[in-house]
Amino acid sequence: MNISPVKINIKDSRYLCINWDDGSESMLQLANLRKSCPCASCVAEKLNKPATYIPLLASAQLTIKDIKMVGNYAIQLVWQDEHDTGIYTFDKLKEGEY
Repeated sequence: MNISPVKINIKDSRYLCINWDDGSESMLQLANLRKSCPCASCVAEKLNKPATYIPLLASAQLTIKDIKMVGNYAIQLVWQDEHDTGIYTFDKLKEGEY
């Protein structure tokens, strides 16, 4: 899939809203994005928890401080608590896989 965002913004302090170059729009909950962070540290942490584990996240962990483009295939979210190692690919964002 070769898609690109034309506009990315935060809506209602709870959603990442992405307008895509194909005219579609994605609304992704920030809480789901943080819980699904694809970085190695977060993935390893999830593997060590039982399937029934529900993380409790502080507001700084759910607030976006910055959004950086990574090449022409992904974005890097910088959270208010300074966590910034997750790279979210456009194809997975578009499909709502996070």
